[in-house]
Amino acid sequence: MKLFVTDIDGTLTDGNRVPQEVVEACRRLRTLGWRFMIATGRIWASARPFAEAIGADLPSIVYDGARVLQDGGAHPLSYREWKIPSERAGRVLELGWESSMLIQAYGDEEVTCRPGDEVTSGFFRRINVPVRPDLSAPRLGFDPYRIIFYGNPSEARELGERIRESLEGVEVTLAGEGFLDILPAGVSKGAAFRAFRTSARLKPEAIVAAGDHLNDIDLLLEADLAVTFRDAPPEVRRAAHLVLPPASSMGFLELCRFLEREESKPFFSKGRQEQRRGCPLCLGGQPPEIKREV
Repeated sequence: MKLFVTDIDGTLTDGNRVPQEVVEACRRLRTLGWRFMIATGRIWASARPFAEAIGADLPSIVYDGARVLQDGGAHPLSYREWKIPSERAGRVLELGWESSMLIQAYGDEEVTCRPGDEVTSGFFRRINVPVRPDLSAPRLGFDPYRIIFYGNPSEARELGERIRESLEGVEVTLAGEGFLDILPAGVSKGAAFRAFRTSARLKPEAIVAAGDHLNDIDLLLEADLAVTFRDAPPEVRRAAHLVLPPASSMGFLELCRFLEREESKPFFSKGRQEQRRGCPLCLGGQPPEIKREV
């Protein structure tokens, strides 16, 4: 078994659908023995169409690693999950309450936001996810899987540093430009992947992981072949073996073709993986910020 774990936004696609060329490429890879797994910050309702499009038959890592869910028909089946205790979640909310950022607290396939937050309400209602716009004070009556602050990128970074310095027992990461994600202690996409592999007793002959942002780094470090894209932050590129054109230029399709041509085999040789991190092979052009020092 060969395992391909991929992020969605900025990786698999830069839009709201998987390009047909990518769908076909994933189908061909499945005939070559590859199995697909999604690892995303999205909730299950939003991630499911993408998992189905690429034929991912393994549980999906969603909520940025706070949940591992298996398709169960009308409602997903929980494989593993982690939550933030409500008292600690309230402290997180207090630290960001006076900011200008939108706030989203995630329950079981439902989202709580502030009254009047039409951005959050509109987005989730379009995908038939229940929204509770009743967050009128910095406290919750449930243990959330995660809390997101969304808005100005500089404010997101500053708030993230403040939460990290002021509060123990949570993980702080940037899940995208202006997306500050607060997760249960010890949770990440990589941690969820490790937990899944252990409980499922999976021993793939090869692991490929693809992602484009800071919340993907821990997952990339689990892979024999770690892949990112030219528009990824420098920290992410330093964790990669391979840098491809961005999703907007069909970089994921290039990755599928790279695997089809079996050019990835050298990466699966014992002892080669760590040697190549930090000086990634770049297809379609060398990003100027990366110095290829060996």
